[in-house]
Amino acid sequence: MKLIIALAQFKPTLNVLENLYKMVKLITQTKENDIVVMPEGCLSGYSHNLGFLNETFALEIEQALLNLQSYTKQHHVHLIFGSCIKEEGSWYNAGIYISPNGVKHIYKKVNLAIHERGILKEGNDLSCFDLDNGEANIKVAIQLCREIRFPEQWKFLSLNGANVIFYLTNIIDTEELDIWNAHLISRAAENQRYVISSNIAHVEQGCSSMVISPKGKVIKMLEVDCESLERIQIGLSGNSNWYLSQSRKDLLDVTAVGPLSNSRQK
Repeated sequence: MKLIIALAQFKPTLNVLENLYKMVKLITQTKENDIVVMPEGCLSGYSHNLGFLNETFALEIEQALLNLQSYTKQHHVHLIFGSCIKEEGSWYNAGIYISPNGVKHIYKKVNLAIHERGILKEGNDLSCFDLDNGEANIKVAIQLCREIRFPEQWKFLSLNGANVIFYLTNIIDTEELDIWNAHLISRAAENQRYVISSNIAHVEQGCSSMVISPKGKVIKMLEVDCESLERIQIGLSGNSNWYLSQSRKDLLDVTAVGPLSNSRQK
């Protein structure tokens, strides 16, 4: 099965309308059924100082999400991106999927950064979701930023059916670049799954926007400081449970527990 990943990166601001405009401009460069992947916090904007999140901002994000549903339907693409969102009185750092038919899946970051705690609420659901590309339903999952440091979450998602894991981040720190890229390569190789990473465009990018194969090979890496979108074809034939199936469960078993048990397909 062949998929087209439209990997995008740009420089978000703390202005929702400006970010929406850039996202729509990138979407116009895609083709029907592309899977468009954009960075963490790219709709809302993101900062270590989260004081910009307020009621007016929440309403702007809500309206922008409706607009994005319209644009994904118009261009018939799958859109995966990050945004801070407000639900039932609480702010979350979310990874969002919108299908060409308007179906939406929201992943709420379960492992918050230290500066996010007390301002954002953590999610409690590590679940896969279906992406229907017209040929088949493909189970995929989203992880956000510092969750690259928690390999058990990636293993859990892979065991529960994820064929592709989309990694959205918003990190500026050149000292971390080689380390975070190595983490991503490990997450792909140890789980034998494609990893699609999107970071914001910046000269001091702390993690690359790239496509990594189930063998841990970097297929494509975007230029660090360039606002761009590139279409990359991947196939899922290289996916495997070869290593996952060899884990010794008598010593340690990564399984679904409590509220993290929505997806149990293995």
